[in-house]
Amino acid sequence: MSKLTNVVIFIVFFLGMMAKETQGQHICHQILLNNNCDGGTCTSLCDKQLQGTGQCYKTVDKRFICVCNYLCRT
Repeated sequence: MSKLTNVVIFIVFFLGMMAKETQGQHICHQILLNNNCDGGTCTSLCDKQLQGTGQCYKTVDKRFICVCNYLCRT
């Protein structure tokens, strides 16, 4: 019975530490290119400038923009 109790306590402790790590992390967004977005360029630029992931999106006026998603810095 004591082994089971130790395992349960360890699991609860581990899950609590995981929740503490992810709490408070927010995703920020920034437009890096306003026109003529290229997938490889967008990804590379976002990674170098903000350590995030970049994707091209088509706007309502038919432009392709690069939006970078990254962890906000406090």
